[in-house]
Amino acid sequence: MGPRGQPPHLCDDCKARALEAERQTEQAERERQEQEHQEEAQASKAGGWLGRWRN
Repeated sequence: MGPRGQPPHLCDDCKARALEAERQTEQAERERQEQEHQEEAQASKAGGWLGRWRN
């Protein structure tokens, strides 16, 4: 295997496309995790229907 787990037989153009696809996948995963974190923070802030009774 070549750098970053890519087969060594890829041409430079294909390697560049594979690296870009990998970067996009990683960015999408980071954005998904950030979105989940924000949703969890918002849900815990709201407290759900039991949050009314905790004041």
